[in-house]
Amino acid sequence: MSGSLQTSPLLPAVAWQGLRQVHVLQSLTDERLAELAAQCRWQYLALHQTLEGAYTDQRLYMLVQGGLRVSSYAPNGRGLTLGEIAQGVFFGGLPQQQAGCTAMPLVVEAGVPSLIASLAHEDVEALLMNEPQVLRAFIGRLSDLAVALARRMVDLGTLSVRSRLHTQLLERAERAGIDQGQALLAPAPRQTDLALMLGSSREEVAREMSRLVRLGLLRREGRNLRICHVEGLRVLLEEAR
Repeated sequence: MSGSLQTSPLLPAVAWQGLRQVHVLQSLTDERLAELAAQCRWQYLALHQTLEGAYTDQRLYMLVQGGLRVSSYAPNGRGLTLGEIAQGVFFGGLPQQQAGCTAMPLVVEAGVPSLIASLAHEDVEALLMNEPQVLRAFIGRLSDLAVALARRMVDLGTLSVRSRLHTQLLERAERAGIDQGQALLAPAPRQTDLALMLGSSREEVAREMSRLVRLGLLRREGRNLRICHVEGLRVLLEEAR
């Protein structure tokens, strides 16, 4: 199910405030952001809706609000989540596919309700040419992305499914905030989503989650998941390395 196009004529008048959340645009004035907002195409994705066109239409997408994940699926249906897109991050904007190269099919899905702005390729070029600070931030983001992807490939190639799950839970604990050695993931991540992130199966994830509950490291609290002992989870990961 693809995302619906936001057509309200009132949106661009106030949308520059949302663009202020986009990290690479933080050097721009309110007036410049208002100009960009009017150039943007705005789309709203409900939970689990997919975004059509990202990584194929050369538009630059910016997540103004919410959270997305990027996955790829093999013909047999086996999938792998390549990464998650946080609020304030840009994505897409890739050049045209060269002749003879096969494009990797990527699916961008909303993990929570999300608001997305996108700019046409020519508008992005003009922005980068005329705003040196935006260009520097853009290059910095690409550099960070390359490092993150390299780290993810190392984890997939060197860690067991169990250790990859521990790593993923620790990363989510850091994002959620650790208080007195504990972290509350609200809502709890779905086992299917964790399996896609780990390149595993839901059954493998379920078995390891049950093991961590028995060890007292995890506890279900309604729709949420509490990591009861973050340091204990970190010790398990270090012992496995």
